[in-house]
Amino acid sequence: GAAGYFAYLAIEHDMIGVSMSGHLYGNGTSRGMAPVFSLQPMFGTNPFGVAIPCEKQPSYVLDMSTSVVPVNRVEFAKDRGESIPIGWCLDAEGNPTSDPATAKIYLPLGGSRETGGHKGFGLAMIVEAMTALLSAGWAEEDGSYAQDKIAHFLGAFRIDIFREPTDFKIAMDAMIESLHRAEPAPEHDRVFVPGEMEHETEQHRLQTGIPLIDKEVADLRELSERFDVQLKLNSRTQ
Repeated sequence: GAAGYFAYLAIEHDMIGVSMSGHLYGNGTSRGMAPVFSLQPMFGTNPFGVAIPCEKQPSYVLDMSTSVVPVNRVEFAKDRGESIPIGWCLDAEGNPTSDPATAKIYLPLGGSRETGGHKGFGLAMIVEAMTALLSAGWAEEDGSYAQDKIAHFLGAFRIDIFREPTDFKIAMDAMIESLHRAEPAPEHDRVFVPGEMEHETEQHRLQTGIPLIDKEVADLRELSERFDVQLKLNSRTQ
């Protein structure tokens, strides 16, 4: 995601990158993340990313929403005619739903209060404070969702202020390798740390290409025509 991308820019400078994007609807909205104890969507999914360099291992990249699931995962399922797991979202009446078309209320990371939803709610507030409030970019009466209403925080932390960067990166390798040695749970072959699956997918798709469904191809063609940008697709999708 974009949060991980911008955090990753710090890696090549031997720094730890952090990025956040926050949006809070002052008067609520019809679709978004609701705080614990409420069915009123108030937040966007308020994602954040952290990227940490390693010596030999792929860089550690955590990119996550503060809701159980980001919007694009729900849209992805809807475009493919698939259901979503119960526990991701609620419908407009507050009922659990497996139909992505009726998903209106996104649960905070952790779900309900009983299962830890206050943690995702709290993280969403931190992201909002670090982005919109710190930059004076939020107005209480705001109820719109537009790019100029979304606030961001970008940070880079110098490792060399704390210790030798190479030693730090070797230590990161050692931590990741120790986690790889953990006994996998049944039905799993190995332990993946955040960012590893995405890294392996990226390497695979650099060789084989990115699979697209018909709707995605149609959307790309519509965008290419609207902005007069040439669209190049391989023979399998054309």
